[in-house]
Amino acid sequence: MIRHQIRLAAAAAACLVLAACSQPADMGPPEVDVPTPLPSGIDFSPEIDTAPVDESCEPLASYNPGSTTAAQALAQLDSQDQISIGVSQSTNLMGYIDPATNTPAGFDIDIATAVAQAILGPDANIRWVPMTSGEREDAVNGDRVDMVVRTMTMNCKRWSNVEFSAEYFHAGQRLLVPRDSGITGLADLAEDHRVCTGNGSTSVRTIADQSAAQAVTVPDFNDCLVLLQQGTVDAITSDDTILAGMAAQDPTLEVVGEAFSQEPYGIAFQKGNTDLARFVNKALADLIADGTWQTAYDKWLKGPLGVAGAPPSPQYRD
Repeated sequence: MIRHQIRLAAAAAACLVLAACSQPADMGPPEVDVPTPLPSGIDFSPEIDTAPVDESCEPLASYNPGSTTAAQALAQLDSQDQISIGVSQSTNLMGYIDPATNTPAGFDIDIATAVAQAILGPDANIRWVPMTSGEREDAVNGDRVDMVVRTMTMNCKRWSNVEFSAEYFHAGQRLLVPRDSGITGLADLAEDHRVCTGNGSTSVRTIADQSAAQAVTVPDFNDCLVLLQQGTVDAITSDDTILAGMAAQDPTLEVVGEAFSQEPYGIAFQKGNTDLARFVNKALADLIADGTWQTAYDKWLKGPLGVAGAPPSPQYRD
């Protein structure tokens, strides 16, 4: 009986040794296939506007200031003692929330502040309203804001929906890519490349018209930066001002290629608010003349863009 028990114990021990030998020495954690998180509103097959480009107007030609007064401009604000301005809160260098002060900062913010002070005085009460690029036109026409200062390109299609100031900055569309991508410009983009841009921006059609790459759109340009960093897209396309801000945040990325579009920025107003547009044009001319524009450019954009900037010359239609 004792011998039988010894044999059973020895067999059990042998099984344990064999079982242990059949397992890897270090199993490690199990591999789990976790899907890459994607931003809300991403569109891998955005609808591309294929209608002929509207060239029926002179998009840079705004309204001559003439003798328009601040009182006339005030009359077209929703409030007589406050001005509401639509801006970006996440476009580095142009319009973003400064974490040190928790207030808006950037080139667009400096221009908007100077314009507001021309209308309401040095202590102007400004209500900053953050919005995406796709919300800009509805924001001014729906009385959400009095004006939009948010890297908004002037073109004939938009002129049919809003009023614009004279051009206050001239940008151009380029590409942002990882430094080791091998992409040096538009000509390097192929059918298997994904290029991210903002929904509602003019960049969507431009990249579709001028390359074989697949456009991917998101509500906010910063989502493009995340997608590029995680490898979901191969490049970002937008205005050089916006891309320079992203490159400043991530030194592993670089802006490449020549500009392949013209992006004149204007301040947008509700359709019909021409007195407000005229007075703002006077304010823009003044802040260019007194050096405010140059100071803002040198502070925010001269270093990142690598060129000495100059303000655009205003064009008027009347």
